[in-house]
Amino acid sequence: MGKISQDLDTFRMPVDLKIETEGNPESKTVEVVGTSSEFMVDTFGKPKAVAIDPNGRVLRYSANMRVAVAIRRGEQFMEVGEFGEALKEYQKALDVNRNSSLAHYRVGELFFLQNNFQSAANEFREVLSGDAEPAWTVVWSHIHIGMIFDVTGQRERALNEYKQAVRTKDNTQGALEEAGKYIEKPYERKRTNQ
Repeated sequence: MGKISQDLDTFRMPVDLKIETEGNPESKTVEVVGTSSEFMVDTFGKPKAVAIDPNGRVLRYSANMRVAVAIRRGEQFMEVGEFGEALKEYQKALDVNRNSSLAHYRVGELFFLQNNFQSAANEFREVLSGDAEPAWTVVWSHIHIGMIFDVTGQRERALNEYKQAVRTKDNTQGALEEAGKYIEKPYERKRTNQ
């Protein structure tokens, strides 16, 4: 006899148990519903230990999951123009994984949109020294750094970044064409009427 407790009251799922006994271990599946579910399992030998979800099939709030959730929340705030809230979420992701290239990339995008070019460049450089997950963050960071150099009147440095982007051979979302376009003609910020 036992009880499985967890904090999601809408949870309902069959969960595997591995029961260590005096004899061979036994595997059983029990239905877990709500925050607390009692179970009773018959075994041939005396139970010594019970492992819940021994194969890790049920969602777990791991470090990688916390990073992904925080980044996605930040992206949602960005979509509605809540830059301060987005930055807080991205920072949560970086608190869990300092090397998250995607989190640094999203922070760089945010600063770029705010014309905070130095902070944006710093974040895009952090992408390049991070975990490179996903891989496309590398090529697009080079492109963004090049764009920043173009905006700040540093054409030679911009060209170097665009060429490094091309060297990655990563054409995610047309990155190579974008880099080629800026090699031919410098990037210019679109003017907005305010």
